Amino acid sequence: MRKNGWFMMLSVLLVFAVALSACGDGGKQPEKVPASSDAVQNKETEGEKGEVDKTKPDPDKKYSISFARSHIVPPDNNGELIKYFGEKFNVEFDAWNIETSKWHEILNLKFASREIPDFMDVIGFEALQKYVKQDILAEIPVDMLKEYAPFIYEEFLEAAVPDALKYGTIDGKVYGIPIPNQVRFRKPIVWRGDWLKNVGIDKAPETFEEFEAAMYKFANDDPDRSGKKDTYGLSESGLQAVYGAFGYLPMIWQERDGKLVYGSVQPEMKEALATLSRWYKDGVLDPEFITGENQGGYYAFSHAFMNNRIGFTSLGDYYHWKPLTYEGDSKSEIYLELQKVNPAALETLIHGVPPKGSNGAMGVPEPNAVSGNFIGFGKQLEDEPDKMAKILQILNAQSEDYEDYMTSIFGIKGKHWDYDPTNGFPGFINDNDSKTVAQMGLVSGLEARIWTIKRAQPRIDWALANHFDVGGISNALLSPLPSDGKYKEELKKIEEESFIHIITGDKPIDYFDEFVEKWRKAGGEQLEKEANEWYQSINE
Repeated sequence: MRKNGWFMMLSVLLVFAVALSACGDGGKQPEKVPASSDAVQNKETEGEKGEVDKTKPDPDKKYSISFARSHIVPPDNNGELIKYFGEKFNVEFDAWNIETSKWHEILNLKFASREIPDFMDVIGFEALQKYVKQDILAEIPVDMLKEYAPFIYEEFLEAAVPDALKYGTIDGKVYGIPIPNQVRFRKPIVWRGDWLKNVGIDKAPETFEEFEAAMYKFANDDPDRSGKKDTYGLSESGLQAVYGAFGYLPMIWQERDGKLVYGSVQPEMKEALATLSRWYKDGVLDPEFITGENQGGYYAFSHAFMNNRIGFTSLGDYYHWKPLTYEGDSKSEIYLELQKVNPAALETLIHGVPPKGSNGAMGVPEPNAVSGNFIGFGKQLEDEPDKMAKILQILNAQSEDYEDYMTSIFGIKGKHWDYDPTNGFPGFINDNDSKTVAQMGLVSGLEARIWTIKRAQPRIDWALANHFDVGGISNALLSPLPSDGKYKEELKKIEEESFIHIITGDKPIDYFDEFVEKWRKAGGEQLEKEANEWYQSINE
């Protein structure tokens, strides 16, 4: 997942659709499922020449390929990239212009009249399941994927996420090519190095015993040398590291003995809550943890940490904390803020790993292996396998063409963008920017896109050097459950209130057992059943 080269693989899989967003529907009617001219041609050819491979694209045929992708602005119907990629791959492209805010609404109307694009975004597991039930999506034969998109299959999917296709599989058939998450680094583990030194600790704590000792020293030994007892060990974001040291995180599903279990109701959670309750009573846990560490402004700022109230935080993401890694870099919001408000603290930051509990457990939240979004093919392509193979060929061809990728993001080289001679990075020229290029129909603003491998790599190298790849726990449930809408919000409320009551001492530790029983009766038991039905379906 974290190999340096796989960013190209991700961007390449998406580049085809990014580039193609250059045009709208151009007044053409989308292909209907019953229409199958390509299939008819194959049958005629078969009749004339005998048995043929129906999946093999005709290199001399100009295919018409429709697609639907999410756009940040309406694309130009005469976008330049439609010509560039159309000529390159001998294809006539038909882009559906769908407003992002009405994405599902508009698609559902089209699907109701059996208007289905050849190639589309499938946003979320719920949509994938729904479209399969509605007979909107074509099965993607794995053998075809291997044959016509071997690089994508081997490098983008299997090398990045082993058995990745299982996430796009329903009832034993693949209906969606999953998009792995761009980067998977856990939440930060950040210490005030000056505080550690002031209380006699010479390195970031690694065990939970060391972690607890540091928390008490931060609360009791005047780590900021103010002469006042006005400091605490941790606040809201730091709770995750405590839970993780006992093996489970709240509000996510984890694997246990071959089944999915909800972390918040595991017996080990009771031990973690008992510890936090003791810390709250002893003045180690910030009494304002309920309202969080952020007091407004940018969401990742821990004002409690920046303003000398706590000495440990896990707020934000890895890139918020990194130093500036290249000229013009600005994706280091917390780092830049600390430069202004507390430069002394910035110079002593220590990035550690989650504390390891007595049973070896450790962890803080980490993104899932896959994003939950997919690339899907219209149902009609089951009767036009050569067209599906043609699209797969295009995706695969793009995977090794870095400049085509850059063209899809920035526009035409020399006209809209070029390489900066001072640092080698690509950038806009001639007063173009991402918005104007998008308006010209040259980009679609996909959230997963990256600008260059070179630009992202220093960020990744810094994260790896600081062990952000160690101690992450991700949600093992990657699909919404049928009964989420009925139970999820009420269960969340029950959980949050119960945990606060236990930590603050309003309820005894044994109240946890009452909470678990209440959670299960309020719908948790049904969610457990549905979670394991899904888990079993992808592991058959």
